Amino acid sequence: MKKSIAVILASVMMLSLMAGCTPGGTEPTETTMPTQESTGATQAPTQPTTEPTQAPEPVGTVDTTAAQILGKIWTQYGESERFASYGGTVEHSVSDAPGDLDMTNTEEIITKYLLPADQLSNVENGASLVHLMNSNIFTAAAFKLKEGAAAKDVAKALRDNIQKTQWLCGQPDHMLVAEVEGHLVMAFAAKENMDTFKQKMSTAYAEAKILYDEAVTA
Repeated sequence: MKKSIAVILASVMMLSLMAGCTPGGTEPTETTMPTQESTGATQAPTQPTTEPTQAPEPVGTVDTTAAQILGKIWTQYGESERFASYGGTVEHSVSDAPGDLDMTNTEEIITKYLLPADQLSNVENGASLVHLMNSNIFTAAAFKLKEGAAAKDVAKALRDNIQKTQWLCGQPDHMLVAEVEGHLVMAFAAKENMDTFKQKMSTAYAEAKILYDEAVTA
């Protein structure tokens, strides 16, 4: 399934580039992932549908603490609440569960998960969970902060970057940045999906501190 997801996403990206789904005045980037530019971003195009399957409980396919945090939130979802998704870097993606990000793949971290380039040095591992049909319907990422990094500063940079993104293939309704056990959890999504995510995060982590919770207005 990992390889099939990579093939699906690469094929979708090729079709989207042929269709010209890029910000006005910019050239398509050469990448196998649907991406967003952190300044004048390209949003992920619609991706093929797949039948949702129930995520493992507990999620046991991840190694980083960031993936474990998203996994604990994901296991709060009931079967009818889950959606077709993938997690992690496309070459090593996890089906219908959160997965680890490759932090050496800075282009993906910056363009798809909108962590500003000047904040990369403040995080040490990351994970993601993304809606398989369209990343603007739901994208979440968690980043573990390095010792000494100021959560409020990294969160503001992340929030500002999300808000200035130019969404081409459908703008998400809402965004959230929260601090959870030494990590920043970021999400942008359709309103219904965001409402569910916030409720599940609160159930999994009652101590989660929401730093930004606002409509996307770019």
